Amino acid sequence: MNKSMSVVVFAIAVLSASTALAQSSGNFDAAVSPTVCTLNSSTGTLSPLCTPTADGTECVLLDTTIKTSSGNGVTLLITPSAVTGLFTSTKLSTTVNTATADIGVKVCVQVAGGHVLPNSTPNASDTSCLVYDQRFQQISNTLFTNVATCAAGNAGTICTSDAACTGGTICGPADLLGTRTCTCGFDLTLSTLSAHSFNFVAQVPGDNAPHHVKATWKLTGVNQTTGASSVAACVGPADVTVTQTKIFKNSGSTLSF
Repeated sequence: MNKSMSVVVFAIAVLSASTALAQSSGNFDAAVSPTVCTLNSSTGTLSPLCTPTADGTECVLLDTTIKTSSGNGVTLLITPSAVTGLFTSTKLSTTVNTATADIGVKVCVQVAGGHVLPNSTPNASDTSCLVYDQRFQQISNTLFTNVATCAAGNAGTICTSDAACTGGTICGPADLLGTRTCTCGFDLTLSTLSAHSFNFVAQVPGDNAPHHVKATWKLTGVNQTTGASSVAACVGPADVTVTQTKIFKNSGSTLSF
């Protein structure tokens, strides 16, 4: 074999080895939910993609399988990213002096046959859940125990300080035009949107076989005063990416499972 032919053979061998290494050391999968969670700027209400009403009701973000390479240290980097929305509304009345509303969004990642970090009890070893967003809201007031006295006051009168208000009324906060009025009522609605992303890490056997990966979101901490509170949550748009990586012992990595 002449010298030029040897160079060509060597180049092909190196290219083939590089290709094989790339194929064995990485893989990628993803899912995208394009539906947008919207917030009504007039009422604060949400338009959710999935509407679970109790803790633990799941809405799927990703349900797929990804084939991993053989060998030790095979690891999946799973990243759910999403815009989340929370809605809470609480009201007081003559019969309700305290109202509570609690709502949250929890994202879970499950990898069959794998160990997912961060892992918190009492989740199974192949599942990890994290709270992406949560709100606790509570209103307490003794105003309505004195409702008769308050009703005799000058509620609705324009004011600049409490001194201008009578009968137990107070000078309320300014509206969008800067006007303050005497008031003896209480009605609070709070609504937010947030964007979140977190990296879940799962170690799986290096068995050159597909592994089932599932990402979901569900409500958490749902608590509301019957007849005086309401809650809701939504997620979207959202995406989940899964990337196969590999941990080498000689790299000095401190990651442990």
